[in-house]
Amino acid sequence: MKFKKCAKIIVALSLLFYPSIVYAASSVDGLDLNFALLMEVFVSIHMSVFVLLPLSKIFSLENSKKVFWTLFVIRIVILLFCDFFVSTFVAVIDFISVFVGAFIIVPIAWAISGKISRKKAMEFASLAEESKPSLELKCSKCGTVLSITDNYCINCGQMVDSKIDSSDNTVSHRVLKPSDFDSMYDLSDDGTLLEFIKRQMVKLGVEEPNKLVPVNVLKRKRIYNIIFSLLLCFYISLVFFHFPVVTYVAGGIVLFIFIKLTSKYNFMRYIMKQIKARPSEKISNIIMLEKESLTKDNTSIMFFVSLVVAIVIPLVIFAKPKIFYEKTDEGYGVRFYAFGLTNFKTAEIPMYHKNEKVVSLRGNTFSNMPFLESVILPDTIKEIRGQAFKNCRSLVSVNIPNELEYLGGGAFFNATKLKEIELPDTLTFLGGEAFYGATTLEYIKLSNNLTEIRGETFEYCESLKSIVIPDKVKRIGGHAFYGDTNLSEVIISDKSSLEEIGSSAFRRCDSLYNISIPSRTYVNERAFKESPTKITKVYPRY
Repeated sequence: MKFKKCAKIIVALSLLFYPSIVYAASSVDGLDLNFALLMEVFVSIHMSVFVLLPLSKIFSLENSKKVFWTLFVIRIVILLFCDFFVSTFVAVIDFISVFVGAFIIVPIAWAISGKISRKKAMEFASLAEESKPSLELKCSKCGTVLSITDNYCINCGQMVDSKIDSSDNTVSHRVLKPSDFDSMYDLSDDGTLLEFIKRQMVKLGVEEPNKLVPVNVLKRKRIYNIIFSLLLCFYISLVFFHFPVVTYVAGGIVLFIFIKLTSKYNFMRYIMKQIKARPSEKISNIIMLEKESLTKDNTSIMFFVSLVVAIVIPLVIFAKPKIFYEKTDEGYGVRFYAFGLTNFKTAEIPMYHKNEKVVSLRGNTFSNMPFLESVILPDTIKEIRGQAFKNCRSLVSVNIPNELEYLGGGAFFNATKLKEIELPDTLTFLGGEAFYGATTLEYIKLSNNLTEIRGETFEYCESLKSIVIPDKVKRIGGHAFYGDTNLSEVIISDKSSLEEIGSSAFRRCDSLYNISIPSRTYVNERAFKESPTKITKVYPRY
């Protein structure tokens, strides 16, 4: 490999490396550097293939490499600037820029550039037009204008010949029609040029030119095949990572566009680009020069092989479920749980990893897993972060660890088949929306050490019939039990520390007819709106 190529690769890798470090360091919760690097490489590949590369070709065919690297460096500079001075969530900016660039900027630039670089083809077409004869067919005896199909003059009966009229020494025989000329002149500019190239190739003795490509084009196609296989491998792997459906749709669109773009790389299109890029050269000379670099296009076999490999590799890697860990001060946290090809319904988290305790589930650990039915957690887990089981619509059972201290917001958001939960007394924090939309939840035991039930915690738990509010709870937040239509019993003891019931906390609780609360408790005027509830104030015992 040449020194320049090595230098470019080193520069590219370093440019990718530094933004990843910055992003990992500036992330609110901190981000694993390996994951940050992987994400940055992934986005950079997409940005390079679908934005920077097309733009470099549009700006300049002759200096496309220089333009590409210039755009690449500019992107990295913007990325670093945004990360240091604008936002720590630069990944979102980067992802958005990929789609804006690929689907908005590039098409607009392509449309504008399409009006340029057709000079050679237009010159060829205009030359052909000028060469068309425009003389009429006339009778040599009486001068009557005749049709091209007439053999005799319709006026005097003189036989029509194809000789030159001796009277004015000009050709006066026929009115020429489009059908008298080569059919290729009826095509578009690009079509005419393409047909001309084909005929020149036949003259040069080149058979089946569509199966031939220049050596440099063949190298490009091989590189594109490798990129395609990597992208396909990545997107198939995503299936096991239970991302939202929109992720897979976007991936499919990207792959489709990639295939469409790379399928256009054949010899004819390559020659046409060369002709348009070199308008001052004769077309035949360009074709003659490019003919010397032709070789057989065998990329179809390579494409098939890469396709098979790209499918097989993720299936082998994810034959069994994968657990991704993150080091914490107290041990290890589970960053992500990936499906296994052999197991989509159950998940089990071990108690130890690398001889240290597994102490937490990070946010979205099991989110968006539609087939997950059962989860077994070790008692060493003290923390379950937000949205850990979000949209697990098939989840029936999960054992809550005995030492759990923290249950984040939206932890069981839309867990629509979960029926009962017992929270240990070690739990001191229960996040908002923790059980939002858990429509089949019938029973829940709250921790006696809770001090607050936050907003929307049990909103739309339509099967919940009874709830005991722990004595240490000082506040029930807004919408906490909103829309719990079957809730008929809320037990609050006379020893309760409850100080406030927020707006719409028990709104639309159609079955809640009576409730007793401490006399000192402030009740928002909208707390029981659209509910048939009679409130009884209970005074403390002395």
